[in-house]
This record gives sequence, C-alpha cells and structure tokens, in this order.
Amino acid sequence: MKRFLAVLILLALAAGIRLTPVSFSSLNRDTIHVTVRGAVSREGEYEIPLYSSVQDVLDLSGVCDSADLSVINPASVLKDHDLIIIPEQSGPEETERISINTADAEELCTLKGIGPATAERIIQWREENGLFQTLEDLMRVKGIGQNTFEKIRDFISL
Repeated sequence: MKRFLAVLILLALAAGIRLTPVSFSSLNRDTIHVTVRGAVSREGEYEIPLYSSVQDVLDLSGVCDSADLSVINPASVLKDHDLIIIPEQSGPEETERISINTADAEELCTLKGIGPATAERIIQWREENGLFQTLEDLMRVKGIGQNTFEKIRDFISL
C-alpha cells in the first residue's frame, strides 16, 4: 500500500499537479445573507447568524402596520440567499383565510376544489410531515395540483 501511494505521488509530481492541502475552514460559515422586501421599515440584505428564523429577520427589518403576516411562517429557518417578501394587507373586504396548518377537515372543505377525501389527506400530510412551511408545500399533498392551488391560494394561510 505504501508503494502504491508513493507511485501515485510521484506520478502526480511528474504530471505537474500541485498537491496542496485543502482548507475547509474557509467553507465553515457562521452567518448567512437574507434579503427582505415589502411591508417592512428597512428593506435590504441582512447578514444574520446561521439557523436564524424568519422572525429574527423580521425583528431586524421592522414590520409595518400594513403587513399581512398570515402567509408568513415566523418559525421557518432561513438559508443563505433567501428572499422574504412581506405582502401588504388588502382592504377590509378581504375574507379571513383558512390556515392549512390548523384547519380541521370541515374548514378545509369550504375551499373551492377541496372535498372530504382531500381534506383528510391534507391533515394526514400535516401529521406525518409537520406543519407546512410555505403555501406551495400544499401541492405536495396528493390531489392538489397547480390548478387547485391557484384557485385556493388567496383563501389560505399558514
């Protein structure tokens, strides 16, 4: 085995390949960069500690009174280069949204295109996988495709 390694090193040297050790310390990062836009006091890019949550960056950016936080999961853990857009509330004529993370089957059935079987699959998905992190995660449930999701998107929240 020692001879094999010696031959391999000699071949590498003969081929002109540099054998320099790799520094993994440059890959170890303690911070991430996240961009926040929308209904916040201070839009922009924030450098925050690794494993920070959406709530952490909302605290830094300052949420406006007009912000609609019903579509945001404040407990979601952020990753490098995430973009968070905080929408503004519509007018008072907006109907109350149904939370896909807490609604029971009866509430879910009030959504257009969601029947009892699909409502039960949503609840089952929640029990097996945990809370939905984004509204789009709802499309992971069997029976909810892009078309159904588009019909109910404005009527659901996390």
